[in-house]
Amino acid sequence: MSQAGTGRAPTEDDLLLPFEKKRLAGDYKDYFKTKRNNFFATIQAFPGIWQCFSMLDEVWMREFGDLQRLREVKHMLPGILFMNGHAQFRIAWELGFSCCIGEAWNVLRSGIESVAHAHKIYREPRLAEVWSAKDDGPKELQAFKYAFERNKKESLFPAHHGLDKLHHFWTQFSELGTHTTVSSLARRFEEQQMAEDVNWQLNYFEADMERIAIFLFSLFLASAHMEKAFHDCFEMRLKLDPTLVAKRRELGKAIERTKQGIIKRFSLKPPAIWT
Repeated sequence: MSQAGTGRAPTEDDLLLPFEKKRLAGDYKDYFKTKRNNFFATIQAFPGIWQCFSMLDEVWMREFGDLQRLREVKHMLPGILFMNGHAQFRIAWELGFSCCIGEAWNVLRSGIESVAHAHKIYREPRLAEVWSAKDDGPKELQAFKYAFERNKKESLFPAHHGLDKLHHFWTQFSELGTHTTVSSLARRFEEQQMAEDVNWQLNYFEADMERIAIFLFSLFLASAHMEKAFHDCFEMRLKLDPTLVAKRRELGKAIERTKQGIIKRFSLKPPAIWT
């Protein structure tokens, strides 16, 4: 894809700093340039999705600012875990817009789990000690597994707390991003027939525009459910910030506009999880 407003393909000077041109070499240099160009090109191709990610990031940061001085000690660990989920969200965002879709899903899955742990500890403050002690020995690890991994769907993603959709994304990302499955491999390997030989090629980057749009918007929706889980825990304080309330309202409108734009652009039947 060309540079914005120039109509030409980006050059090495466009993509690399002088220091990078000196230090990067070989195939990795080409990989790095492609990854960076993908990031710029994907923003150009899907400005609506980029806007949604940017707005969501602003919402997260506004909420963290509002909760900078937590009044109750029992909320400290959940707050830290929610912040860790946001950190994973940012990294997944960068990978996703670089067309490293499987890697983005893998990272966001970790973020979803951090948010789910935070929500559970918020609901059951006594579990903060169990979570914190899980690396202290076999007995403590067993207690952690009993509290956080037994009946995982019902324990970490209870529907009555609105976390069931987050579980759907966590499961999907596990199968297509984290775990090495037939589906995850089939999405990335390509068979090339060369005379009497068959050459197998790994595609490091997703290139199909329709699939990129679907994958990125699904990544975004999962991220939005992560923020909602955080917001729901601290809603009594956060609803007192009128600027935050307005930002979340505008984000909701942007999400719907972007979803309808993707559906129209690619004549899609939207996945059930998008509703």
